[in-house]
Amino acid sequence: MVAKGIKPSIKIIRTGPRASFLVACVLFITGLQGCAEKPEQLVFSGLVMGTTYQVKIVPNNIVVSNNLADQIHERLQSLDATFTTYQKTSELMKLNQSPINQPLVVSEELFEVLTITKKIYQETNGAFDPTVGALVNLWGFGPDYMDQVIPPSEAIAQHLSSVGLNHLLLDKQASTATRQSDIHLDLSAVAKGYAVDEVAELLASHGIENYLVEVGGELRLNGHKANGERWRIAIEQPFPGQSGGQEDAVQEVLALENVAVATSGDYRNYFEKGGKRYSHTIDPRTGYPIDHNLASVTVIAQTAARADALATAMMVLGPEGALTLAEQNDLAVYLLVKRVDGFEPKTTTVFSQYLLGE
Repeated sequence: MVAKGIKPSIKIIRTGPRASFLVACVLFITGLQGCAEKPEQLVFSGLVMGTTYQVKIVPNNIVVSNNLADQIHERLQSLDATFTTYQKTSELMKLNQSPINQPLVVSEELFEVLTITKKIYQETNGAFDPTVGALVNLWGFGPDYMDQVIPPSEAIAQHLSSVGLNHLLLDKQASTATRQSDIHLDLSAVAKGYAVDEVAELLASHGIENYLVEVGGELRLNGHKANGERWRIAIEQPFPGQSGGQEDAVQEVLALENVAVATSGDYRNYFEKGGKRYSHTIDPRTGYPIDHNLASVTVIAQTAARADALATAMMVLGPEGALTLAEQNDLAVYLLVKRVDGFEPKTTTVFSQYLLGE
C-alpha cells in the first residue's frame, strides 16, 4: 500500500499555450469566438481529498447545465466526507471505530468501494490491502508525523498482526460491514479512483459523452477532444528525488478513449538510512518497504477505481509479479523498471494499442 502524497506520474497533454492549473471551482472556456457561441471545451477544477481535480468537457450539441460545476464539486465533497480518515465523524472512521464482530450498516458508496477493495485484495493475494495504514505510520510515511527511522522488528510484527482485509466481512443483502478483528481501513488508494468514476457517471446522466475526469492523477476518459482526436495522456519519466520544480520529462504518450488510467510510483517519497533506500510503499504481507527496482506502474482499465487499486498492488508485487498478474488477467499495464543507466519500459500485450507511436 502506498502512503498519501503527490501522484505526479501522469499528466494531460495540452495544445497551445500552457495554462496554469486553477485551484477553485471555476469555469474556463477555450475556443470562444464570441460570447453567444457555444464553447469548444469546458474545464472545471478545484480541491478535494487533499489534492486537485479537473474535469474537461466537450459539449458538442449538449446544453450543459449552468450548475454542473457545483454538482461536480458537491459530489466530490460528499465522497470525501465518506472516505476521509482525517475526520473522526466520517463514515469510514465510524466503521474503523465500530465494535468488533458487530455489523454496521453502511452507505451504498462505502459498500461498493469495500466490495471493489475485497475483490482486488483477493485477485492480488493480499498485495493490495487498505488495512496496512498502521505500518505506513510506523515507518514514518503516514498522516501522523513520525521520525523516519527503521522500526524494531518486534514493532513491525505487532502491527502486522492487525493487518488483513480478510478480517472484514461484507453482507450485501443487509448492506453491512463487520470488523472481525481490530483492523483499520484507509481507502485512499481506491477512493480517488472511485470519485473519478462517480463524476463520470454524473456527466453521463447529463448526456455528456466527451470528457476527461481527473482526481489526484487518476483519470477516466470518454469520447474525444474538441478536435475529434482521442485524449492524449503522458506517462512521466521518473527522476529520483524530483520535487516537481522542473518541467517533467515525458516517457510515453498514450491516446485514449472510453477507459480509465492510474499510475503509482515510489520514486518521490522515501528516506535513506545507512546507504539504503526505504520506499514509502509498504508490503502488507511482510510489514517492510518494498525492495525491488520497479519505479512506476500505469494501469488502464474500465474503471478508475479498479485501475487505482491495481496500480498500487503492482507496486507491491514488483516487476515480475506485476507482469505475471497482468498477463494472466489480460490487463493493460506499463512498467518502468530502474536500471543502472536509466529506466527500462515493460508492457503487457494488450497495452500496445494505447501507445501513440509518435
